[in-house]
Amino acid sequence: MNMRGLSCVLVALFGLSTAYRLSGDVVPEHYKLDIVTNLGDENDKFEFQGKVAIQATCVSATRNVTLHSKNLHLAENEIQVKDLNGGGTEAIEGFEYDKENEFFMVLLKEPLADGKKYEILIPFQGKLEDVLAGYYRSSFVDTNTKEKRYLATTQFEATDARRAFPCFDEPAMKSTFKISMGHTKKYSALSNMPVEQIEPMKEKQDWVWTHFENTVPMSTYLVAFIISDFGYESSRSSNNVTFKVWSRKDALNQVRFAGDVGPKTLDYFETYFDVDYPLPKQDMIAIPDFAAGAMENWGLITFRESRLLYDPEISSSSSQHQVASVIAHEMAHQWFGNLVTMKWWTDLWLNEGFATYMAGLAVHHIFPEWNSLEEESASNLLNVFGFDSLKTSHPVSVPVGHPREIDQIFDTIAYQKGSFLIRMMTLFLGEETFRMGVSNYLKKHKYGNAEQDDLWSSLTTEAHRSGFPKNLTVKTVMDTWTVQTGYPVIHVNRLYGQNALELKQERYYRDTIKPKSAGQCWWVPLSYTTATELQFNDTKPKIWLPCHNNVEIFEGFPKQDEWVIFNIRAAGLYRINYDEKNWQLLLDTLNSDKFESIPVLNRVQLIDDSSSLAWTGDLSYRIFFDLVKYLNREERYLPWKASLSNIGALNKRIKRTSTYGFFKVYLKELLEPIYEKVGALTLTKATKEKLDAVKHQTLIASWACRFGVSNCASEASRMFAEYMKNPTNTEIIPKDLRSVIFCNAIRRGAETEWEFLWQQYLKSNVATEKNSIMSALGCTREIWLLKRLLDFTLKDNSGIRKQDYSSVFTTVAGNDVGFYIAQRFLEENIKDIYKRLAPNTRRLSRYLSSLAGQMTSELEYDWFKNFTGKNEEYFKEAKQGVGQSLELIKVNIQWRNRHEKHLKCMLKKKEH
Repeated sequence: MNMRGLSCVLVALFGLSTAYRLSGDVVPEHYKLDIVTNLGDENDKFEFQGKVAIQATCVSATRNVTLHSKNLHLAENEIQVKDLNGGGTEAIEGFEYDKENEFFMVLLKEPLADGKKYEILIPFQGKLEDVLAGYYRSSFVDTNTKEKRYLATTQFEATDARRAFPCFDEPAMKSTFKISMGHTKKYSALSNMPVEQIEPMKEKQDWVWTHFENTVPMSTYLVAFIISDFGYESSRSSNNVTFKVWSRKDALNQVRFAGDVGPKTLDYFETYFDVDYPLPKQDMIAIPDFAAGAMENWGLITFRESRLLYDPEISSSSSQHQVASVIAHEMAHQWFGNLVTMKWWTDLWLNEGFATYMAGLAVHHIFPEWNSLEEESASNLLNVFGFDSLKTSHPVSVPVGHPREIDQIFDTIAYQKGSFLIRMMTLFLGEETFRMGVSNYLKKHKYGNAEQDDLWSSLTTEAHRSGFPKNLTVKTVMDTWTVQTGYPVIHVNRLYGQNALELKQERYYRDTIKPKSAGQCWWVPLSYTTATELQFNDTKPKIWLPCHNNVEIFEGFPKQDEWVIFNIRAAGLYRINYDEKNWQLLLDTLNSDKFESIPVLNRVQLIDDSSSLAWTGDLSYRIFFDLVKYLNREERYLPWKASLSNIGALNKRIKRTSTYGFFKVYLKELLEPIYEKVGALTLTKATKEKLDAVKHQTLIASWACRFGVSNCASEASRMFAEYMKNPTNTEIIPKDLRSVIFCNAIRRGAETEWEFLWQQYLKSNVATEKNSIMSALGCTREIWLLKRLLDFTLKDNSGIRKQDYSSVFTTVAGNDVGFYIAQRFLEENIKDIYKRLAPNTRRLSRYLSSLAGQMTSELEYDWFKNFTGKNEEYFKEAKQGVGQSLELIKVNIQWRNRHEKHLKCMLKKKEH
C-alpha cells in the first residue's frame, strides 16, 4: 500500500466525511467589511455590528449559497445576492442554519449561473465577550491611573473568523479584503494593511471610520483587526518595511527588543527565500488576554505579552530567547502559511513545522553567541521521541474531520516533528539544494494554496540537479515520515568476525505490547562514523536503509575493538540500539578523558536512547546508569538536560513509592560536583554572556535545591528573605535564578512568604516575571494555599487571566503535595472548568496529561478512565488528549511492574 493509500485508510478509520466542507460552488474573490465596535462607550455594552459585501464567482450552478457563521445575529430581511453582470438582485426563498457544521445557507428561487460574478451582502451583529476567540474583548488595569481599560482584538485560526463576520472560512478560499473599522476617537484601529483614511462618522459624534488599504489575496484565518488605546515604537527593515511594536502604554519600555529583532528576521527571510515581503508594514502587538503564544496575521501579528515584551532588568535570558524565537516563528509564517497556504488543515505542519525550523535558523543568524540552534535540535528530538512513541500519536500529515478536531493537531507533531523532519531533509539534501527548492516552491505557489506533494516536487527537481539518486524522489522518502505515525528504532547487530553489521528497523513504541499490524517501515538516511575515523562533520547519509526490506547486511565496518556510532549529530529521526559489545565500547569512551571526541548531540542521543530502550526492556538499565556516570566529566548543558529529563521521568514514576529514598541519595551524589562547578547560586559575568551556560546553571540549581545538595535550599531562602525586605532591589536575586530561588523559598516557607510573592504577582507589570512567580507559587507545601491558587482560576477578577488557568493547574499538579489536590479539584469542578475555558476547551488535555504522567497504578487508571468517560461531554474537543493520557498511564504501569524492584536493587547497591 502506498502512503497516500494509507491516508485513505486513516480517513476510513477516523470515520471522516466531507459534510463539514464547503461545496466550492461559489468562490469568494473580495470582501468589503465594515464593522462598528462598541467597547462600553454606548449603553455600557460590549458589542459590534457591521455588514459584509462578498464578491464571488459561481463556478458550478447552484441555488444554495453556503458560507460560515457562528454566534452572530444576521439581519435576514436585509440580506441580498446581487448579479454583478447587470442582472439585478436574486430572489431569496429562505435561509437555513447548520449549527453542527457552522453553515449559513441562503436559498435562492433560481440557480446562480456558472461563470457569473455576484455580490452577497449580509448585515450582522455580535457580542464582544472575553472568550479569547473570534472578535473578543480584552482588558487591563493601567498601572498609573488604576483605571480598567478595554480593547477589542481577534484570534481567527483555525475556524473563528466566522465568529466575527459571515465568510467562506476555509484556507483555500483566498480573497482580498477592504476593511473599515468604526470606533470612538479615543481609540485607534489596526488591521492587516496600512491606514488609508480616517474620517468622521456622520451619524455619531466623536466616532470615526478608519479605512484600510486593500489586502493581498489571503485566507480568512489571517484577517485581523484591533481597537485599542495602545502606544507603539517604530523601526524599519533594510527593505523599508515599517515595523511598529504596540503595547499597553505603561509597558512601552518593554518593546525595544522586539523592535530590533522583527526587522532583522524579515531581512533574513527575504534573503533566504529570495522572495520579498509583499506588504508595506508589519505591526506586532502584545495582547493582555491571548489564548495562543502568538498569531501570524498578515501584517498584524498578535502576541501574548510574555512572548513579545522583554524588560532587560527583570526578564530572564531564557525569556529573551523565547521572545526572539516566537517573533522569528511568526515572521517565517509570512511566507510559509500566509504567502503560500495549505489547502486544508491536513497539512498544517507545512505552516508550523517550517515556521519552527526557520525560526531556529533566524535566531541563530541574529544571535550566534547564544548557540541556540543545537539546543533547538536537541529539544525537538527529545520531545518528538517522547510524544511520538505513543500508539495514540498521529501522522504529521493528518486526516482532519470536523472543525472541532483541528485545534487538537496544533501539537508536538505539527511543530516539533515537522521542524525536525525539515532539518533532516536539509541535511540529506544539502542546505543550498533545500533552500533553492523551497524558494522555487514559494515563487510557484505565492498567493495560492499547496499541499505537501507540491513541496516534494520542487525539492525533488532541485535535488536531482544536485546529485540526489535519480531512482529516488523526495516524496518516496518523506511520505514514509509524514503520512504514517511514529519513527523507527534501528537495531545495529555487528558481525564482528566479518567486519560487517546487520541493520533492522521497526517502529519504536513505549508500550511494550506492540500491535500485531506493526509492520511499518521508513526510508532511513543513515550516517555513521567509527572510533578511528571520528568523521562527525559529514551528516549526509552513507547508507539509505530502504523501506521495502526491514533487515539489511552491510560490510566494510571496523574491527571488533572499536565502536561505530550512527546518526551523526542527530541528523535523522530514529533511535539506535547497538549490540551489547558496541554499547560497552561507547561507554568506555564516554567514561574516559576522550568523551568529547563524541559530539554533544550524539552524547544527547546516546543518553536518551539508552534510557528509552531500557524503559521498554530492549536494553539493561545497567547500561543507562553506567553511561550517566560520565556526567562527572560533563560540563555542557545539553547532555545534562537530556540526562535530567530522563531521570526526571523516573522521578515522576517512583516518587510515591518506597524506592524514592534510595533514588534521592543517588541524585544528590550525581548533582553535588556539577552544582559547585556551575557556580551554585552565583552568576558570574562570564556565565551571563552565554545563554547555554545560564540555562545550564539554572537547570542544575533547580535540581540541586530540590534534592538537598550543599546549602542550595537554605541559601535560596536567605536570598528570598533579603528580597522581601527590599523587593525593588533587582540585584539581590539574579534575574536568571529567580524562578529557582522563588520556588525553593516558597517550598520551605509558609503563608507569609507565599502571600508576599502573591502580592508581587499582582503588582508586576512584566508578563515574563508574572509567569515565573506563578510557577513558584505552586511550589508551596501548604495544602490550603495550593487549593486557594486553584480556586482563583474559577473566580472572576482574581488576578489570574483565563489564558493562564491551565498553567496554574499544571504547576500545582507537578507538586508532590499538589498532585492529589489537583486531582480532586478537577474531579469536583470539571463542569465549571470547562465553561471557563470555553471555547478553547482542548486545553483540558493539559489538565489531564499533568496528572496522567504521574499515575502508575491500575487503580489510578480505572479512576482516570471512569472520570473521563463519565464526563465525556466536556472532553469532546480533547478526545486525542484523553487517549494519550490513558496510554501514558498504561505504559507507566508496565514500567513499574517490569522495573521498579530491579531499580530499587540497583540503587541500594549504589548506596553501599
